[in-house]
Amino acid sequence: MTERPATAEMILAAALRSVRGRGPQKLTLSAVAAEAGVSRPTLYRWFPTKTLLLAAMTAYEVEQFDEGLHALADAHPDPAARFDAALRYLVTYLDETMGADSISADPAFSLQSLADSLGPHIESVARVLGDGLDQIPSVRRGALTREQGAEMLLRVAYSQYLVPDADTEQLVVTLRTFAGVESRSAR
Repeated sequence: MTERPATAEMILAAALRSVRGRGPQKLTLSAVAAEAGVSRPTLYRWFPTKTLLLAAMTAYEVEQFDEGLHALADAHPDPAARFDAALRYLVTYLDETMGADSISADPAFSLQSLADSLGPHIESVARVLGDGLDQIPSVRRGALTREQGAEMLLRVAYSQYLVPDADTEQLVVTLRTFAGVESRSAR
């Protein structure tokens, strides 16, 4: 994980809130500085251009996703419990970072963000969940690799933001069913 000073973290978090609320086309460095509670020169010291800020935001989101997965793995040493917790984490993380209305705010940016994050998310899920992905019968049988299993889950979870449903719990159930995995409570 990258060590980043608190000021840069505050700026990135403020920029993400701003993009989610207004879309990237309406993102201004002045508005981000105000949202972050820093001066414009401070923001420019960290992110001198909007392009650099947007790139840093993508990297920051991927880093936050990976950190959350690591915390989940540390809390769930049992592969089945880790897999189940990861499904809920996927939905929760995407809900919190993408929001229900991100596609309508700026479809091109939202779709590009999903596309840019897919590869790193697949890598994180496959690496961190490891044998937890063996809960998927087709992975366990060797018909899919762990990376392919991770990609399948992520693509289904990402679809929630293309055709949203207010019931995110149903998405978790759908992910389990699609993966061929029983609910932990059903075991």
